[in-house]
Amino acid sequence: MKSKIRYSRYVTGLTTAVFAALFICCIVSVNEKPVFFTVLSIYVLLIICGLLFGVAYIRADRDYVILGSLLKKKKILVRNIESAELFQPTMGSLRILGSGGFMGYWGIFKEGDIGRYYAFYGKASDCFLIRLKNGDKYVLGCENPDEMVRYIREQMK
Repeated sequence: MKSKIRYSRYVTGLTTAVFAALFICCIVSVNEKPVFFTVLSIYVLLIICGLLFGVAYIRADRDYVILGSLLKKKKILVRNIESAELFQPTMGSLRILGSGGFMGYWGIFKEGDIGRYYAFYGKASDCFLIRLKNGDKYVLGCENPDEMVRYIREQMK
């Protein structure tokens, strides 16, 4: 089962604003070489991070739950999953390392209720929580979280 990730208006607006601002800065600073290359380097670095870590889809099968970005995949073994349940992260979550809206929410976060977790979603209302047997937690999001949770639970049996 494969499901795309929907972005919230905030994620879409923030991503567009960052790319537009850096593009405009590149154009404005084209005659000032040090500034231009600094801005261009930041622009390219953000594009690479977005392609490697930005959220694109979630796929689940008999053996794996796969978190997919445009250039990279992370696989979670279904046999290592302890539970899967619907979950909605709060605005009080603390970002430790990662993105809090640029090309989605991805990275390591901390929430008062569940502690430290890895985030991979585009819209907080589309999320579910996977707890692994080793204690790791993943807050994932996709277009149809109810169906995805149900499918993962079936594969765990």
